[in-house]
Amino acid sequence: MYAESAPHSNPVLTKKSERKYSGIGAALIAFGIKYSIDNGCRGDVMFDAKTDELAKHYAEDFGAMRIPSITNGGPKRFMLADEAAWKLFSEHLVEEVNEDEAK
Repeated sequence: MYAESAPHSNPVLTKKSERKYSGIGAALIAFGIKYSIDNGCRGDVMFDAKTDELAKHYAEDFGAMRIPSITNGGPKRFMLADEAAWKLFSEHLVEEVNEDEAK
């Protein structure tokens, strides 16, 4: 399933004031960044854009960089790494603090 599939939450298909949920795709990418960090991949993530509008959204709003697709004529593939990945990660995920460590 694609993160942007739900039309009522898609920033490309629905006006911001009419969206039921906001930030779902960004939060899912942030969790992907966390998974990448937890598995020793420095927080780098790659993902595909199904439409030109989503490609523009990923580049402009997330700072994602366009990279070559595996197949010629394949989907528009993006990579989020370094400062852009950290910015998205820090905006959407908060570190949990163990109550014993906080005291």
